[in-house]
Amino acid sequence: MTAPALNLAEAVLAENLAALWAIDPCLARMLEAVSDDETIVLEPTRSGDRTAACRCEDGTSVYLHSRYDPKVEAERQISKIDGETLDISMLGMGLGYPARAALDRAPVATVWVFESRPAVLLAALQTIDFATAIMQRKLRFITELDKGKLFADWTPHLAAATTSRQRYDHAASLRIDPAFYNRAGELIEEFIAYGKTTINTLILNGCRTCENLARNIPWYAAAGGIGRLKNAMAGKPAIIVSAGPSLRKNKHLLKDAAGRAVMISVQTTFQQLIDLGVEPDFVTSLDYHDICTQFFQHIPAHVRTELVAEPKATPKVFDLHPGPLSLVGNDFVERLLFEMKIDKPRLNAGATVAHLAFYLAEHLGCSPIIFVGQDLGFSDGLAYTPGTSYDDLWRPELGRYNTVEMMQWQRIVRDRNILRNVPDFRGKPTYTEERLYTYLQQFERDFANSKSRIIDATEGGVAKAGATHMPLAEALAEFCVSPIDKTMPAHAGADWSRLDEAEACLINRREDAVEIERISRETLPLLKQMMAALDDSAELARLIAGTDALRAEINQCSATYELITQMSQRSELDRFAADRRIEAAGLSGSEKQTCQLRRDLDNVAHIANAAADFQMLMSECIDAIHTTAERKRVAA
Repeated sequence: MTAPALNLAEAVLAENLAALWAIDPCLARMLEAVSDDETIVLEPTRSGDRTAACRCEDGTSVYLHSRYDPKVEAERQISKIDGETLDISMLGMGLGYPARAALDRAPVATVWVFESRPAVLLAALQTIDFATAIMQRKLRFITELDKGKLFADWTPHLAAATTSRQRYDHAASLRIDPAFYNRAGELIEEFIAYGKTTINTLILNGCRTCENLARNIPWYAAAGGIGRLKNAMAGKPAIIVSAGPSLRKNKHLLKDAAGRAVMISVQTTFQQLIDLGVEPDFVTSLDYHDICTQFFQHIPAHVRTELVAEPKATPKVFDLHPGPLSLVGNDFVERLLFEMKIDKPRLNAGATVAHLAFYLAEHLGCSPIIFVGQDLGFSDGLAYTPGTSYDDLWRPELGRYNTVEMMQWQRIVRDRNILRNVPDFRGKPTYTEERLYTYLQQFERDFANSKSRIIDATEGGVAKAGATHMPLAEALAEFCVSPIDKTMPAHAGADWSRLDEAEACLINRREDAVEIERISRETLPLLKQMMAALDDSAELARLIAGTDALRAEINQCSATYELITQMSQRSELDRFAADRRIEAAGLSGSEKQTCQLRRDLDNVAHIANAAADFQMLMSECIDAIHTTAERKRVAA
């Protein structure tokens, strides 16, 4: 009686492993090497399916599923999952019944299953056929809690994970290995926090960022790039100076270190270093807020520090900075000016000036890269190191009952709703907040992928995976002993001779946007007529032919169309969500067509309005080029 069941289990396992070998060969190899596990005992149930008894470390035994009907039990547990969910995190595989129920209930979802025991996962793959779900990447298995790998795997699913993710905890699995699943739950929450911040930044700041990039086109066309800096300081140490509270502990050591390392300052600490008698080799800027001018207003005219900035930064900083300026390449601006073929070298996109400083250090080829003042948390009840330009900003509000220390504390407590308790560099608890925590996630991901050695010499703040903690004095004694040659290829300065070419590019983009708006507005009535003609195949065919002709016209402006959609990320996210809802609903025929047409009406209307806004932006940028050209002519 048992032989047919055994053969069936072997056949199911073979199909599942074949699919797994195609998608995740490392996991397939590990599962094929799993030996018999006496702590797992498979047993039949009254329904004819199998359950399993697992022995815990304390000697107790836990059944993974009902001994009566595990499938019905799983369906009841999964009934809380929304059928339109796009992403499901499942803590515990069991014998696969909950995963199968989740895939059936939410057919468009990606199901991420955490399972701490390979033998349990192997037993599940002997029990239920998951081959199609594995091949379609609808079912993903996680057996090791490698944060860097997890975040890399999850990032392509960022939109789905942050807008429509649900979690299922398999109670029996959590009893068997609570430490593993508690940590898995923490990683899920960390990624969701990171994803929400990333998506919100993309939506809220995406249009503003594109506008600032476009308005800086005169500078982008004229300023130098960072190509000449590639590996210019290969193998030499770099020190990145940030404005965290712990900087006050050891900033006095930086003066002697300046000649022994490449010194990179974030804009917030630039003035403070100058006041210490340290002229950094580089300073980084990427913020478009005019408040950033505070960091450059009092820099002496003789300072020759090179400003490396993202082209979305406020141009007021470019005007104020007395030294050379190099701008990092940007895809949006390059596409606006694609006829010019500028092709400035890019760096990774960073959330902060400290990320930009790190990517610059890597571009220079520096190793080790030593961080100072990079707390990413509130050390000693402070938000920033005393002595930065923030003190100047707060000075008008200071008085007998409002000290600098109180302003620092107010900066922290106004974020009380998003504060998070995390381990500091010594393993003791400290506080950070969601935004800083997101920055930490990006740093840890970057550290994991970096070829340079990373030293955290902050002596405060949160623990950073991938970095070696070391007091600054020890780091300097080990890595910054002798003066280094910091001769770099000469900076050519700004070249304002190509402004006419830039203007011609923007005129072309504006003309494309005029066409895109016209085509979009002509498409809208056709889509409305199509909704009314779903039962009239001849009329519907005529209308579809009309929209196809308009679509062919818009394809002639595809480059500008992509720029416009980049400025309207909310519309793109709404379209993504609508597509997944339509797929999840399992609609067909006229119902599906009606939903798709409603989606297209919303999207096309948004594109028409965005194209009109884009035309206005191009006109503003053309005016800015004229103003800049006149100013440079007068200055000459």
